[in-house]
Amino acid sequence: MSVDTALRHDWTVEEVLAFFDMPFLDLLFEAQRTHRAHHPANQVQMAQLLSIKTGGCAEDCAYCPQSAKYAAETGLKAEKLM
Repeated sequence: MSVDTALRHDWTVEEVLAFFDMPFLDLLFEAQRTHRAHHPANQVQMAQLLSIKTGGCAEDCAYCPQSAKYAAETGLKAEKLM
């Protein structure tokens, strides 16, 4: 299965299931091919999550306990982020 690198939101159930059936190294190859079609080769965007104990994230993602919005519910004092 060769994956089209265009951004899609219309995947069929059969197409998604085909990914589950792919051998791991083939899946890894397709992921790398798609990544290189949209980003510079060998470049990865780094990110990190901080523990809930920091509780100082200004974003309100509604599902994430990292948000300062939930400080009252967790009972933890918000600390400054790095």
